[in-house]
Amino acid sequence: FEVQTQAVVANFVGEAAVPLPNLEDRLKAAQADAESGGPNDPGRMEDTHFLGSYQWDACRKYAKLAGVYDDATENFIATNKAIYDHSGKRRKGLFPGGPDTYREDLYVRQDEKQNFDVQ
Repeated sequence: FEVQTQAVVANFVGEAAVPLPNLEDRLKAAQADAESGGPNDPGRMEDTHFLGSYQWDACRKYAKLAGVYDDATENFIATNKAIYDHSGKRRKGLFPGGPDTYREDLYVRQDEKQNFDVQ
């Protein structure tokens, strides 16, 4: 949510690379979004704020709105995605109530390589 915050602040202080639309247009877009049911088709209201794999493009969009998108930001987002994908695979197929050893994984980021090590 850091890039979302940067986008909001950039708009408040008038430094946004891409300023937000006027209030009326934003309210219309919010209403359409609320009625869409989320990113999955057919959408469910419960999914409106669960972005799943859509979150990476959303982060890029917010970073661009804030004017902070660059190679370092892309590396950061790509590394986040790599860690998210890895931890998701580690959780899948585990016996419910069984050992959740994936929680002990320690990720050491290598943003410049868009990768990580697990310790």
